[in-house]
Amino acid sequence: MGFDREMLKMDKVAAIRHAVLVQGRSIRAVAREFGVGRRTIDRYIKGAEVGRRTTPPRPSPRRETTAAALTTLIAETKAAKKQQLTARRAHELLRSRGVDVGYTLVKELMAERRRAAKEVSVPLEYAAGDLGEVDFFEVVVVIAGVEETMWMFVMRLMSSGRDFCRVYPRQDQVCFLDGHVRAFEAFGGVPTRCAYDNLKAAVAKILVGSERKLAARFEEMTKHCVLEPCFARPYHGNDKGGVEARGKNIRLQSMVPLPSAATLDEVNAQLATDVDRRFFARSDATTKWEAELAAMHPLPWGPFDARRMTTDVPVSSCSTVQIDGSTYSVPTTWARRRVTTYAGVDVVEMRLGEESIVRRRVPRGQRDIDYASHYLSELSKKPQAVRQVADTLVKQLGGRFPEFWERLVNDKGAREAARRMARILRGVLELGRDECERRVGAALTTGESISAALLVPQVENSVQALVPSVLDVFVETSSVSAFDALLSPGGVQ
Repeated sequence: MGFDREMLKMDKVAAIRHAVLVQGRSIRAVAREFGVGRRTIDRYIKGAEVGRRTTPPRPSPRRETTAAALTTLIAETKAAKKQQLTARRAHELLRSRGVDVGYTLVKELMAERRRAAKEVSVPLEYAAGDLGEVDFFEVVVVIAGVEETMWMFVMRLMSSGRDFCRVYPRQDQVCFLDGHVRAFEAFGGVPTRCAYDNLKAAVAKILVGSERKLAARFEEMTKHCVLEPCFARPYHGNDKGGVEARGKNIRLQSMVPLPSAATLDEVNAQLATDVDRRFFARSDATTKWEAELAAMHPLPWGPFDARRMTTDVPVSSCSTVQIDGSTYSVPTTWARRRVTTYAGVDVVEMRLGEESIVRRRVPRGQRDIDYASHYLSELSKKPQAVRQVADTLVKQLGGRFPEFWERLVNDKGAREAARRMARILRGVLELGRDECERRVGAALTTGESISAALLVPQVENSVQALVPSVLDVFVETSSVSAFDALLSPGGVQ
């Protein structure tokens, strides 16, 4: 019934407008015919809606007075990021200043101030090959059954929406630069520019406006790849909202349940496959990607070396080198010299002239000491040092050396075992690891002296020895002549 009444009103308005505007009849005559007031007819002619009357806003002196007092209060009140002025607290402070106002009005005024202060976003357009956005995101992965907190590097090409993701154990500059190198290789090109937060890996100092002093290594990378860096305003992550939102979605779509594998490389392979699968499942993905790829710059003549090079690094008296708070061993001939180090994502390299040592990177505060490769010459002369590091040493030597050490300790005790192990290490240096292992194994089986086994050059399938054994000879005196007699032909039976 109400709907019909509204329809009748609308028809009546149409008839009134037709009579006045088309037929040219006077407002007085039309008002008399339709039984409405002349002001109403005037409103209908001017386009007023049926049943709605516009009135000017009523003056509100109390609201204006309170708004002015609130503005003064906010200007005079110091606040911190987590100690902001609330509507409830503002109401209390205004009342204490003698402003007679209710809480509801203060709450409305505070809400209006917050609304007016919010920034208005501009809908943007992205040309193909123009912009990529970059960020790190904290993630949890399972490596070899152990949950570890790591960092996911994400580069998003804004025109096509294609992403590159890789999980790193850290979010330092080396991982940051390595992510760029791998992303460009995966895409097959370089966008004109990339947008970043003001992270230390890229920015050495924030200057006026959008100007930045770049970190040295990051600047080298941008020049090598012909990339224009752009930066968000401090504390305005929404300036690169595309990658911010995408990184969160990748964690929810591709990393639940937690990615699990034996190595981090396997986790990254799984992640890359899933992210690409989701991208190319879109109906317009291929078309957009072809346009993006065609518009990007070609890859540079050679990949950028993301490793951090440090020159003139001292080698300690223990023949170790410190890299990012971790300790790595080098050959003892390098002790007290200076080397050049290259710190990568997974490995570190130490160079002295043409010589190079490459080791897998260990976490900060840990050590990587290779006794079997770097310290054999010193350990072969220091039995007490052998005793200190024997468990680690024999594991690094591998083969039957752990068995040799265990038998020596059980048969001779730790002190004597260390002396004999030092002799075995000298045998490794003189004869080679495999030959020394064979000889020591045979000596322990037959009960022969280890020293004799390592000293006598043995011939296969022959018992002939160039130096006769004196293990079972009893020497009554210690005179030189008596000992010479034993070594003379026929002296030993």
